[in-house]
Amino acid sequence: MSTIPRLEGRAMPLYGRRSALFLTAIIGFPQPLLALELRHVPLTPDQWQSNGDVSFEHGAAKQDVLVVNKGYAELKNTNFSNGTLEFDTKFVGERITGITFRQHDDQADALYFRPSADCAVSDECIQYMPTAHHVFEWDLYGQYQTHAPIDSKGWNHVKLVVSGDHMNVFINGARSPTLTVGTLVGGFPDGTIRLHGPASYAHLSIAPNVVDGLPAVASSDPAEVDLRYVRHWLASKPFVMPSRMDATFQENTGVDPAYSSMPSATAPWKPIALDPGGLINLTRWYGDAQTGLTITGIWLKTTIHADHDQIKHVDMGWTREVWLFVNGKLVFQGKNLYGIKGASKEPGGRLSLTNGSFDLPLKKGANQVVVAIDDNFAGGQQHWGWGLEMRLANTDGIRP
Repeated sequence: MSTIPRLEGRAMPLYGRRSALFLTAIIGFPQPLLALELRHVPLTPDQWQSNGDVSFEHGAAKQDVLVVNKGYAELKNTNFSNGTLEFDTKFVGERITGITFRQHDDQADALYFRPSADCAVSDECIQYMPTAHHVFEWDLYGQYQTHAPIDSKGWNHVKLVVSGDHMNVFINGARSPTLTVGTLVGGFPDGTIRLHGPASYAHLSIAPNVVDGLPAVASSDPAEVDLRYVRHWLASKPFVMPSRMDATFQENTGVDPAYSSMPSATAPWKPIALDPGGLINLTRWYGDAQTGLTITGIWLKTTIHADHDQIKHVDMGWTREVWLFVNGKLVFQGKNLYGIKGASKEPGGRLSLTNGSFDLPLKKGANQVVVAIDDNFAGGQQHWGWGLEMRLANTDGIRP
């Protein structure tokens, strides 16, 4: 194996001793690590738990290389919370890969790489997202993707600075953050680290609590105080959505559900809390049902009270197929099927309030709004992020 260059711009400062001790032993060292002390992580079999096609190589320059062809390698005896992670990585062509951190079982924060020749200008080159139930939710968090100076054929240096709910990502020695994440939503304040394939990794280091002044408090969420977002939803149990081949799209699509097939009021409906941005993240709550070669569906319902008969315009984002009923009548249906011409909504098949807009016909008094939504990706062959968000044009004359 050829020598791996230590890239220009690597952050390799000498961190002085501090009185505060980092009391949790990580990366296999038997003694507690000093806070703010940089440690290099051995890329050797005794330090990593392999899951899939993983190998450990020793280069001509005596550097260790972790090669993940398929699956991932998890760092043993690790509890990473805040600090700086740095590593070099080499991708396999344009195949997608990444790193997950603060990993708890099947839930984590993730940095996703889509290496390509046009990474310098493509806003899909790198992305932050949470994962839940082993599902990478890239299509729910399109606001956290951007271009990056990635070399799709050579080695790249990656630096993650993680502080509480914030993260900055620096690629190949960038002086300013290549990607800034104002609210990490993986769900845990600490956890393990996994390196995913296909990719090779070298020169991994961890500096606990070194955050370069990055604040820990999450960025403010405008949707949290925006009364236009519809947020009080009840969810049914997930079900297998019947499907059939659509001659227009040449794709299996969900069969239009009848309002009468909605579970009864006595069925086990459960309230579902929103993620930042007014998002109903169904994968977070029901991702364990997103399995197998089937399309997963669910019913959602809410009540909107109107002071008088009126028409209320709404914007809605969703993945992947949706049917919306008001007081038992179908008023909107739409598809946001990734990569399917004529059925993929901007931006790029991802969830956004720009996916669709329509009018809600509301009568005076209580109005039941019901949504059937499925996670149809490639006819159920794959499962990614699944969710919905809805925002009213205004709240004049209505209340939840």
